[in-house]
Formats: sequence, structure tokens, C-alpha cells
Amino acid sequence: MMQWFSGLGFSLLVGGVFTWLFLRLLRSTLGEMPRLSHRGIPSWLTGGVERLFFTVLVGLEVPGAPAAMIGWLALKLATDWNHPDWKEKAAAREFAVSALLGGLVSMLFALIGGLICAGKLFSGV
Repeated sequence: MMQWFSGLGFSLLVGGVFTWLFLRLLRSTLGEMPRLSHRGIPSWLTGGVERLFFTVLVGLEVPGAPAAMIGWLALKLATDWNHPDWKEKAAAREFAVSALLGGLVSMLFALIGGLICAGKLFSGV
């Protein structure tokens, strides 16, 4: 049970903070973010739910969980990439790519957290 608390805590807390810092640093080099015409779901909420879901899948050793993680990122990118804002505002594409990189970092923490839950990493915890 302690493995699950450790893995979920690592994924949700450490992963959330690290991903936020990574995106903040990366986006500081891109300049001002273009104003988009829509308000979406907050990225911290989406990222937290994604990390929770995929950490549990990896922790339960569900076959194909890593492929599902990459598929989910591809689906998110495809839906965002075709949004009119990305076509009309070229600078917005850079932020879409930064979102993809942030998603990869977030999924890395979900994977590591899931491996901790499954007892495959840091099994002495």
C-alpha cells in the first residue's frame, strides 16, 4: 500500500510541480502567448487527471499502457493542431508544441509513478 501512496504522490505532486516549472521555463523563451478565442479546461487539471489515470494503469500493469499514453498525446495534439487559432496565429503553434513537450514530461512522471506503484522502481519504499 505504501508503494501506491509513494507512486501516486510522486506522479501527482512531483510531476505536477516539475511539469509546471518545465513549461514556465520553456514558454518564457517563446515570448508572449497569443490570445486564443476560447477558454479551455485548465491545464493543471487535465494534467493531474491524466497523470492519475495513467499512473494507475501502469501501476496495475495493464498491457499496452505506454502505447495508450502516447496515443492520448497524439489525439490531444491532433485536436488542438486543427483549431482555427493555430492556423490564424502562427506564433500559437510554438505554444502547441510546448504543450506537447509538457505532456511528454507529465507522462514520464505518470510512468515512473506507475512503476513505483507496481514495485518495479524503488521497491524498498
